[in-house]
Amino acid sequence: MSMTAQIELSADVIDRLTHWFDDQGVVAPSLNYAIYDRSGILFHHGLGDFQRDGRRPEVDTIYRICSMTKSFLIATVLILRDRGLLSLEDPVSATVPEFPDFVDDSGARVPITLRMLMTNSSGLPEDNGWADFNLSITREGLRETLAAGLNFSDFPDSGYQYANIGFAVLGLVVEAVSGMPFDKFATATLLEPLGLTRSRFDLGDYDDAGEGGGGIAYGFESFDGGESWFRRPFTETGAMGAAGSLFSTLPDIARWSGWLSSAFDPANTDDAILSRASRRLMQRIFTPKHDLDRTLIPEIENVGYGLALIVEHDERFGSFAQHSGGLPGFSTHMRWHLSSGLGVALFGNTNSLDDIAIWSARLLRIVLEDRAVPAKTIPLWPATFSAAEELETAIRGSGNVVDAERLFSGNLLSDVPEDVRFSRLQAAVAAVGGLEAAVPPLAERLAWSVSAAQVAWTIPGRSGYLECAIEMTETQPSLIQRLDITARQQDWKPLPLISRHSRPLAPPAVDASAT
Repeated sequence: MSMTAQIELSADVIDRLTHWFDDQGVVAPSLNYAIYDRSGILFHHGLGDFQRDGRRPEVDTIYRICSMTKSFLIATVLILRDRGLLSLEDPVSATVPEFPDFVDDSGARVPITLRMLMTNSSGLPEDNGWADFNLSITREGLRETLAAGLNFSDFPDSGYQYANIGFAVLGLVVEAVSGMPFDKFATATLLEPLGLTRSRFDLGDYDDAGEGGGGIAYGFESFDGGESWFRRPFTETGAMGAAGSLFSTLPDIARWSGWLSSAFDPANTDDAILSRASRRLMQRIFTPKHDLDRTLIPEIENVGYGLALIVEHDERFGSFAQHSGGLPGFSTHMRWHLSSGLGVALFGNTNSLDDIAIWSARLLRIVLEDRAVPAKTIPLWPATFSAAEELETAIRGSGNVVDAERLFSGNLLSDVPEDVRFSRLQAAVAAVGGLEAAVPPLAERLAWSVSAAQVAWTIPGRSGYLECAIEMTETQPSLIQRLDITARQQDWKPLPLISRHSRPLAPPAVDASAT
């Protein structure tokens, strides 16, 4: 994957991250958490003791990550899709004949597709309690359960419901299409190629650490607020294991999520294991969902389910992907910022950590706010940047934008005539006290953007600045179809946060010192 240079966290941020749980009243034998970017771990801290024997968790202590496993499962399905061996619109019953179709009140049958299972929109109801208890169900037992019939609580493709059994069935699909047990296929196609050397589907898969090994966190539960704990034995992996049995470490999850988010890195060209397009597909909303966490994370303005990942849109930082995991004895969470790759993973070895997603969001936000991370970095088309250059030459030269008319789409002077544009520009220049004679290179004055075909930049004036914004057509050649020039004062910030913090990037071929 394309690796970004590792950032350095300030002493203040490290102190805040280290002591964040001091006043949270968390009841758990241990917590283990890390902040990371695409280059690896930036910060780690462990609290408590992971086997209740006095040993604090280390960065590579192994925890069961539960439903975080589902993103690995989906990646294997997409690998098979990329190889042309299946389609996401294939009926599930074509590969797993025991899986029932939905039958409506009129008797009409609606086949459930792979995509519906992958996006939690099949109409099957939430089944966390049943799934946790049946993690070790055999493949034969699962097929018998399917053949006996399933109850749908909603129409297919009509809404979000979290159905673990759907992911277990996807595991059967992977096995049928690949000809390999799911855990073996996932290990061969994902874990080993990505170097996730401490991620395994069963304790017996570790060569150097069995159940009593010092590096594996035990699962515990308390019914008296932590006054006493009893140990939850590890459930063996069965057919439901594809939905929630994986064991892993903080560095492995950092590498996993960094690889997923690297699909949004403009410099990344890695399609070797799973295409960037498929990785981006996992991290977009397919099924809108109501999320109670939104009341406690007010910055979230939209949320939905992607492909085994919950995708959130934040008013300041843009898009995040995240997913929690829970089994008797364990609570886990991973979350990352799509554009920058900055993320957090938090593991606990009890199942009562209901606020783990909120804690993780707050921990990551400390870093994002301190680093003033842009919501998105948008590489501009060369045509967009060169059009801005030529337009600015006209503005600073004759003061008439028509000097750049060769770049105008036919609508531009029809929408606003030449004489009106001229008078408006003169008024705007006067409003900022005239333009400064010497200005930084254009590449250093790019202000905000919403796409490669649009950019806003500033031209300094003596008592304010001009904000110039253009939008380009999709045609060849690309032409300016919209032009706005507005006089601003230095403290003007009414744009939506996400737009204001989407950072335009000049094309690599542009020499900023020459503009």
